Amino acid sequence: MAVPRWFSALSDALNGTPKSAIYTLATVDASASPPIPRVRSIVHREFISPTADLPLLVSTTDIRTPKIDQLVSIQPQPLPPGVARNAEVVWWFPGDMDEQYRFSGTVHILPKAGHRLSKLFPRERLAPEKDENGEPFDWESERIRIFNDKMGDVLRASFARPTPGSPLEGYEDAEQWPTKLPKTTDVDDKDEKTKEQIKLALENFSLMVLEPLMVERLELGVTPNRRTQWERAGKEWKQRIVVP
Repeated sequence: MAVPRWFSALSDALNGTPKSAIYTLATVDASASPPIPRVRSIVHREFISPTADLPLLVSTTDIRTPKIDQLVSIQPQPLPPGVARNAEVVWWFPGDMDEQYRFSGTVHILPKAGHRLSKLFPRERLAPEKDENGEPFDWESERIRIFNDKMGDVLRASFARPTPGSPLEGYEDAEQWPTKLPKTTDVDDKDEKTKEQIKLALENFSLMVLEPLMVERLELGVTPNRRTQWERAGKEWKQRIVVP
């Protein structure tokens, strides 16, 4: 199976502008009447490819945020591969690249093991055969590895705060929250308080795994501009050139 052309181009864009690691995730709040579009910026963490033809975009979130319900409420359960589209992502690469990528697809949520949403994550279908160390791939191990290796001390601590969006009496309330948390492998066994805070943070820490179904590349750094779309059809990506 061949690597999609869009992924090769995206990898070149990311290598050319490595600081462009933030993309925008759009969802729909179907609980509102009428439904309301919601958007936020999130940080790209890594790519995982269960097969060469299916690169997945991995980011992170707090399982208590409203976007979780927005994502889960739209997809049918259990989710047949390649059916539901519950989100879109736009990723801009400025400077000499001047490229925009749009992704339409399914965002799967991977919370801690045992969470009510955990059983909805298609572990086997989206798992590579081996991890980066050549060991059998395990999604829970991957979640903890990203928590340790991709999150800084301050960001890890943010998952041990009260529920995002819940009201505060004043900004001084935040002074009682932890400001930094070490990796799970670096905590002192005798530091019970920090161990409890890490446990709480891991309970809230989740992966968002975007399975693309449609990808669009807009090239503004060339004249005339170019716009190319790819749509997933089984294990192939059908390419279409359209007017920018």
